[in-house]
Amino acid sequence: MRIIRSFMILLGVFFSCLALLVPFITIEIPWGNEVWFFQSIAELQKSFHLAPTLNGMNFAGPNPIAATVLSLLPMTDLLSFRVVSVLLGCLVSLSVFVFCASLWDNRSGVFSALFTMTSWGFVVSFGTIGPTVIPASIAVLSFLLFAQIYLKGLNSWWYLLSYLLMCIAVATGGWIPLAFFAFSIIFLILLDLSPGKFLSIKPAHGILFIGGFIAVLYLSARIFEGSAYTKTLFSYASGQGFFSRAGIWAQYNLPWLVLVIPAWAYGEGPKEGGSWRSLLAPKTGYAIGALAVILSQNFQEGYAVLSIPFGGILIGYWMSKGFLIRQSLQKVRTVSFIATAGLLILSALAVLSAGPIRESIMELSLDASQGAVLAGLFAGSALLLWFAKKQYAGAIVVLGMAAVLCLSWYSALILIPRDAQKPLAYMNQIRSFVPMLVFKDDLDMRGFTAYAGAEPIVVGEKMVPVGDSAYLAVRTADLKALVKDLSTRMRAEVISSFSGRATYALIRVSPPVPRRQSDG
Repeated sequence: MRIIRSFMILLGVFFSCLALLVPFITIEIPWGNEVWFFQSIAELQKSFHLAPTLNGMNFAGPNPIAATVLSLLPMTDLLSFRVVSVLLGCLVSLSVFVFCASLWDNRSGVFSALFTMTSWGFVVSFGTIGPTVIPASIAVLSFLLFAQIYLKGLNSWWYLLSYLLMCIAVATGGWIPLAFFAFSIIFLILLDLSPGKFLSIKPAHGILFIGGFIAVLYLSARIFEGSAYTKTLFSYASGQGFFSRAGIWAQYNLPWLVLVIPAWAYGEGPKEGGSWRSLLAPKTGYAIGALAVILSQNFQEGYAVLSIPFGGILIGYWMSKGFLIRQSLQKVRTVSFIATAGLLILSALAVLSAGPIRESIMELSLDASQGAVLAGLFAGSALLLWFAKKQYAGAIVVLGMAAVLCLSWYSALILIPRDAQKPLAYMNQIRSFVPMLVFKDDLDMRGFTAYAGAEPIVVGEKMVPVGDSAYLAVRTADLKALVKDLSTRMRAEVISSFSGRATYALIRVSPPVPRRQSDG
């Protein structure tokens, strides 16, 4: 009877995750950063190489092997690849439940899984395809498995399965998943005050497995693709600054970000034993996952999802204990729930203000359905504020999870298809301009032009046109600054542009006008 009950709970967690993510499968066009990744997979399926290509040329990062792995699957359409991401999200949620249920009870497992899947970064990551989906999810699974083996004192040979999973994460994701896994293990054992246990986790086998796998991967890349590709196999530089990285990590962990503070403070100290020790794993995973994003120069925003399952475990365990906290921290608890209610309201306003409802308000043309959505927003906001005033913690959590479900459906069915269609429509307008140029590092524009059927010429950012004029298609955050930089080397004239989440533009570039030599 107990086995049947546990199986039914597992099904409940699985279908809850599906309820959040399935609407994103219905989006028929690529959105976000999907387009270049999908086009790269499509090119690999036409002509397989170890090194993926885009517009017929290799690209340096991010995570090229991830595209290679997905290209081996027997599917070709965008929706099928999204199913893979959704299933990986379900696997992460189920793993969170199993981890908590095995250490504590089913109640904490269900709560932890729900907090995990209703974090906005979880929805964004697993509702789309991207180069970090596979390595991030496998890295989380690897550490959860390792921590479960370590904390429950299971047969040490099970560690080898964790190391094998980590090989997949490293192959498809590079150094960030490896750093997350290695430092999480180190700090888990040190904080457990058991440095002698380093010898029991079969470290030599782990180093041999992972190190050997990396060596084989490098050797294969060098043999089949050459040294130029090998040098860029795990490298991907991004210009995001420290505060920008911290902001992205915080956005991914909304709306439960603040609740981690009292949940972290709840656990007993070393003198109380049991729960203090078992909570070391999620605390370590949460902290190292945050540092892997915030301090990494090799930045990829998808890795912000690394912290989410461990934050969900901390809050879920705390909720299973009735949100209890020491008397001296009662104010922290109260402020945290008030802040969470405020974040939920602001998040809902941000999502709704980005869609057609905002335009209808500006034009004074709200229809009945839009009015119902706004009425629901105001009613939900009023309820949240009242719950916060009365300190009904459980009610805030339940309403918050329902709000995330509604916002994810609204985004997937209305907001994202509408926003994603605009840059694709713009690409269809400009694809007839030839010769068309795209920058080598502008993966988004390279993907958009390929998806629209154009055949651009890939050039470096320091290129200088020679002979006739050409048309440069770009995606940029600052069009004026880009044109100013181009004008130092050539004539640059903006033909057309479109502004959405970024600016898409077509720029006619011509050789510079030769300077007249002054008379002797």
